[in-house]
Amino acid sequence: MKKIIALAIAGAFVAPAYAADVTLSGDIEMQWIAEDGEGLATANNDGDINVTATEELANGVSVSAKVAVEDVQTAAGAGDVELHLTGAFGKLSLGEVDAAANAVDERDPAGDLFAEAGVGSPAVPGAVAPINTILYTLPSMVEGLTLMGSVGTLAVTDDQNPDNEVQVTSYAAQYAVGGLSIAVGTIEADSQAYDTNYLGATYTMGGLKLSAERSTNDAAVDQDTQTLGAAYNLGDTTLYVQSDETETAAGASTTDSIIGLNHTIGGGLSVRVENLSSDTVNNDATGVSVYYAF
Repeated sequence: MKKIIALAIAGAFVAPAYAADVTLSGDIEMQWIAEDGEGLATANNDGDINVTATEELANGVSVSAKVAVEDVQTAAGAGDVELHLTGAFGKLSLGEVDAAANAVDERDPAGDLFAEAGVGSPAVPGAVAPINTILYTLPSMVEGLTLMGSVGTLAVTDDQNPDNEVQVTSYAAQYAVGGLSIAVGTIEADSQAYDTNYLGATYTMGGLKLSAERSTNDAAVDQDTQTLGAAYNLGDTTLYVQSDETETAAGASTTDSIIGLNHTIGGGLSVRVENLSSDTVNNDATGVSVYYAF
């Protein structure tokens, strides 16, 4: 009897054959901003926690799943769930993942101290926000070329009327050769009569990185945004400049310019300082953030 009990206890602590590798990670960030010479004010305290599981199946398919608690210190705090399957067929991503065009648009050097000034991520027409997206990346057919497409859906409405169930479709292509990367993408929402289109490029040479982006019909018809950026990496410190221009349907144009630096203190700890100069009255600002990733 004692041997049976001992074996039962030992078995409880032995991981099953199908158990995945699980990791815990996250980050916290504190931000302060002073606008037009005013006193320093807290802009945002943010914290994210991620639980990631990975597993290699016997048929060669790699499985990765993520459960995240995001923005835990803000009123808009929310969760995030993702499932990724990778194999000879390409890559299939499910859940709260990027639309295809948003998966190739991270090029501007500035941080989010000033709410992702400029192109950032091209917005879905009508500012529709899917909560469940299927993103498919084709297997590589040409070296350096990535092709992907996605479809996203909103939550089901109470009346179950199909006309209220908006779908967001996106397509993107990216080609990289040497230090040059070029991407194009489009986002379509079936509730809107216009589409958002994106074009971006980056060139890296040593510690220097140059970027250019343009997005048309960005969240609103005939509203266009473009961003030019340059960053130079000195090792632990990166210096960068960025210019963002927004053109509205009425013909108005505003320009924001950002100068900043990001310094890695050690491990996952870093500090960022940015200065924003804007055409908009009373919008000039200086920001500081402290960031730690674990």
